[in-house]
Amino acid sequence: MGFGGPLPAGWRSMADSEVLVLVGVTGAGKSTAITALEQRGIRFSLLPDRRVVTDKAIIPLYADGPVTDRVQRFSITQRFTHDCPGGMAAVLAGLAADASKRGLPLVFDGLRGEAEVVHAAEALPQARFLVLTAPDMVRLMRLLKRGDAFDRAAPGTDAAVGSNFELPGAEGILTDEEVARLRAEVAVGTLEAADVLAKFKIIAAERRNYDPDRAVDTLMTIAPERTAVVDTTVSGPAEVGSVLARLLTGRRHRLAA
Repeated sequence: MGFGGPLPAGWRSMADSEVLVLVGVTGAGKSTAITALEQRGIRFSLLPDRRVVTDKAIIPLYADGPVTDRVQRFSITQRFTHDCPGGMAAVLAGLAADASKRGLPLVFDGLRGEAEVVHAAEALPQARFLVLTAPDMVRLMRLLKRGDAFDRAAPGTDAAVGSNFELPGAEGILTDEEVARLRAEVAVGTLEAADVLAKFKIIAAERRNYDPDRAVDTLMTIAPERTAVVDTTVSGPAEVGSVLARLLTGRRHRLAA
């Protein structure tokens, strides 16, 4: 894998390659989609993912060392998008691969937000996009259950417990009923208050920075023939795999989001 040019003989830029791009925020189901693709026996090459690209190409521009807090990482990637139009999509478009050592199609996990998908749709004319969606409460519960050490964020305040548990900033993201459910689970010890606060900060920061609904609408407007949208609360892994297979053969498919 390389970046920039001129390209060595036999290498091909992403702009001239078939790339399947996963689009979605944390907890939308991107990892499940990749697993579904593998289970169908479809041959593909997985490009360095968003985490790796952020660590190697973006964070060093703005920090002297590793950044593990995800809210801080969102802030850095947004600064990068401001400084480099297209952000992560611009990095993806600048990648190149040795055509003799990889299978097609390539898969990239992943892009977020309107600025990134607009740039990708223009800069990657052969790319197809699988957009994965899920409501914010579902994404929050997935983060709370999956136990990924990468999902770090400082709670920011001391976490009150029991009936006094509060979730600052939940208005407009979670319903009153959803907050009440979280409060009840904290009260009985099913969930830890500090963990809920930290994971919610991730969900809220992503929505502020990337507005997943707007990204979906924009992509379906500018590249509908290359885009599939799947609500992962409606479609299970098998159906996600089926949509992926159709995308890879060039057939458009949309499921209700």
